[in-house]
Amino acid sequence: MAKFEIGLQEFWGFALVIVRTGGILSAFPIIGGRLVPMKIRAAMVMAVALVFGPLVSPTLHPDWLEPLKLTVGLATELFIGLFLGFATRCLMAVIEIAGSIMGFQMGFGLAVQLDPVTQVEVPVLGSFLVIVASLLFFVVDGHHLLLLALGSSFALIPPLGAQFHPPLLVDAVEILQRTFDLGVKLALPLIAVTFLIYLVLGILGRVMPQMNVLFLGFPLTISVGLLVVGFGLPLFASLFQHSILELEGVLIGMLEEMGRG
Repeated sequence: MAKFEIGLQEFWGFALVIVRTGGILSAFPIIGGRLVPMKIRAAMVMAVALVFGPLVSPTLHPDWLEPLKLTVGLATELFIGLFLGFATRCLMAVIEIAGSIMGFQMGFGLAVQLDPVTQVEVPVLGSFLVIVASLLFFVVDGHHLLLLALGSSFALIPPLGAQFHPPLLVDAVEILQRTFDLGVKLALPLIAVTFLIYLVLGILGRVMPQMNVLFLGFPLTISVGLLVVGFGLPLFASLFQHSILELEGVLIGMLEEMGRG
């Protein structure tokens, strides 16, 4: 009977590891999208859980297998993984926001396509920048930082040991605020350039009413906008890399907050 109880605890402990791992891996760029088949994603979750599973030795109370406590416990572990993945997803949302703003300023507001990862319509420029950012995420070992955060989560928050405090909501709001702030900052150079173009075209339209401003404006804003985006890619990559390196501190801070009793 004792051996059966020990085996049952190990089984449910490994199940908790799988649930938390699945939550955080769902936010992985490219891998966590719908483009990757469910079987491959499930196999990756199982592989990562097998790595971290032996490092976790939860002590479960005998009454933990009651249906209500079991449901709450699994939901809590899933929430931990999703909350960590939320911070990573916001990092990619920065690029989507910047791309949408720049595409609108360049006249690509109606040029949208279906993103195969998120299954939503996004501007073509935003889709291009998201692809570049996803590749850059793996180039600078962002996936390693996310796996390190997952491993640290089991050390800072043992299974069923999470404590949700009101400051977590403040942290989530601050992450969202930084997301919009960084997205607008990345788009500011193009916003400034297109504003000057529109200003000059407006003056020319007043000075020479016979000139077709719309006919001249579209190719001019698109060509100048593409030049600004092309020359700004190194700066874009540098800022995005810096944000990825800051991601580890953000994740560890949230884990410490949830693990605080």
